[in-house]
Amino acid sequence: MIRRYALFAAAIACSSPRICRGQEAASVPTRSSLGLSSVGAITLHVGGVDMERSIRGAEAGLSVDLGHFASPRVRLVADGAFLRTFPYTERVESEGKTYRDVLYDLSGNLSVVLRATPVESRLSPYIGAGVGIHVLTSSFTSLAIDTRYNTNNFGLLAMAGLHARVGQSSRRSLLLEVRRVQAKDVSRLSVHLGVSALFNDLARR
Repeated sequence: MIRRYALFAAAIACSSPRICRGQEAASVPTRSSLGLSSVGAITLHVGGVDMERSIRGAEAGLSVDLGHFASPRVRLVADGAFLRTFPYTERVESEGKTYRDVLYDLSGNLSVVLRATPVESRLSPYIGAGVGIHVLTSSFTSLAIDTRYNTNNFGLLAMAGLHARVGQSSRRSLLLEVRRVQAKDVSRLSVHLGVSALFNDLARR
């Protein structure tokens, strides 16, 4: 009888570390959470643009925080934006004419964003970098200008900004961002203001 109890106790002792390790593994949070089910924020933003050739314009867009990887502070963000320049004048010497019109840029970007503070902080500065594609359109009726601005170009971007939570629920935040885009013929500096709806880990206090 004692031998049976000893064997039973030994079996429990041998299995306990496995159980504990299983519980510890289950309690460790995942290091990444990406995808539509992990969306942390949806942001609407507008901004002013200072483009090369002294072209000015306005931009509006939508960005989606797709979650985090490696750390909750490291976020993957996708955004799309539509830019329309103000009318500007350009003279084409080879055609002996001066043209005045606007151009458009429909862009899509994918960026990695690093937050400087925990994601639940009320104020959260950040920096980021990414890649994008720019679909350009114009109708100046000039071969030289319209060839330049009716094409698709890849680009790089860098950004720095601040998220500030507002309201009692902490499910809303305001955005201030400075963005630099490097792309053929449409390199620019822009300043954005936006409002975000927060979800999942970003909605926590």
